[in-house]
Amino acid sequence: MKPFLQRGASLVAHARHMSSLREQAVRVMASKIRADLETNPNLWLSASAVDEPTVSILDPAPGYALAGGGPELHHNLSLDFDQPMGNVDVPLAYLPIDPINLADPFTLVKQDMVNVNDSIKRILGSDHPVLAAVARYFFEHDGGKKVRPTMVLLVARAAEAHRRAMDTPLPETQSEEYTHAAQQRLAEITEMIHTASLMHDDVIDEADTRRGRPSVNKVFGGKMAVLAGDFLLARSSVSLARLRNLEAVELMSTSIEHLVKGEVMQMKNADARDDISPFEYYLRKNYYKTGSLMSNSCKAALVLGKHDQHICDLGFAFGRHIGLAFQLIDDVLDYEGVNTGKPLLADLKSGLSTAPLLLAQEEFPVLRELSKRKFAKEGDIEMASELVEKSSGIARSKALAIGQAELAAQAAMQFAPSPARDAMVRLAQKVVYRSK
Repeated sequence: MKPFLQRGASLVAHARHMSSLREQAVRVMASKIRADLETNPNLWLSASAVDEPTVSILDPAPGYALAGGGPELHHNLSLDFDQPMGNVDVPLAYLPIDPINLADPFTLVKQDMVNVNDSIKRILGSDHPVLAAVARYFFEHDGGKKVRPTMVLLVARAAEAHRRAMDTPLPETQSEEYTHAAQQRLAEITEMIHTASLMHDDVIDEADTRRGRPSVNKVFGGKMAVLAGDFLLARSSVSLARLRNLEAVELMSTSIEHLVKGEVMQMKNADARDDISPFEYYLRKNYYKTGSLMSNSCKAALVLGKHDQHICDLGFAFGRHIGLAFQLIDDVLDYEGVNTGKPLLADLKSGLSTAPLLLAQEEFPVLRELSKRKFAKEGDIEMASELVEKSSGIARSKALAIGQAELAAQAAMQFAPSPARDAMVRLAQKVVYRSK
């Protein structure tokens, strides 16, 4: 019996040691992220990064490697804080063998998302029946996957599982029930902010459809669409204030500010800037329009969960990289998508230069002239589309998106093993291998 007890004590000590090593590794990676946030506020990849070869850890065929120092670790598209941690003598995490077999992110939080949708309907209320009716029209006819609230719920679950694995209790002043309710409310707020931005975007773009259905501005008119978007922002702001967490309020308010900045950047011509390349301008705009809400909402969920700073930083990194990957693929689908619910070449028809075209300019410089005049002359759109198809612009855009998804997966893998952690990795894969 005595040797058995000694063996048991040894195993417990070993488990604690491994937990300590994991926590140390997470802190090291998060400190790199935090240091880069402080020293490099732009947070953008250089255009030259897309020239590097990409071997995707998200591709099921080759399988996964040990994250953190093995020779099979795949990381190619990165700033300093994204570099693999080859010089760290602690295990970071074991990457799953096959992402296809991981928990489906949308299935895992399906019931929570039902609660989110029901709660949004209650939040809209009936105090302003016309505005509420317009907003409800959008939600009831929305065929989207609701990626943003799904991310919030997954990150919250993964971080909680990590806390339990590290045997770190919640502060006595906060219960698990309250934490879960607050994080679900944040998921609702995130979806309302996103929906408001889509309503406003459709007015600015004069879009007649949204995911294959008549847009709000087409059905109710532009003025009512703008007011309905404002109504959603107001309701989301009230809900946010009721969470009584100043840091979460600041994070989400920043994301709203960035949505406006991103839309203004999209309306302007990047070639008019002397201090920044068109591709860097494009990446900044993508972060403001897509990445900021994803990164700040993921971080806010962990702030509400009273997690340590390094855990919150990992949530931010996951959301940021997913956001950049998501938008890059969105722009690729504008050229080759068949199930997107919007016409092909919609960006070109709106005068927008996105990654496939910006990268194709290196092979076909004439595209720069077409871009400067926003494809306004007859035949410009057809010529631009043909040259992009002939170039490597689409393939390089996909490679860049996959690289960003890899970085999101690496951030996710710093959490302790759990179905939510694995679903985060699967979500990174789904974002880049989608057709709509």
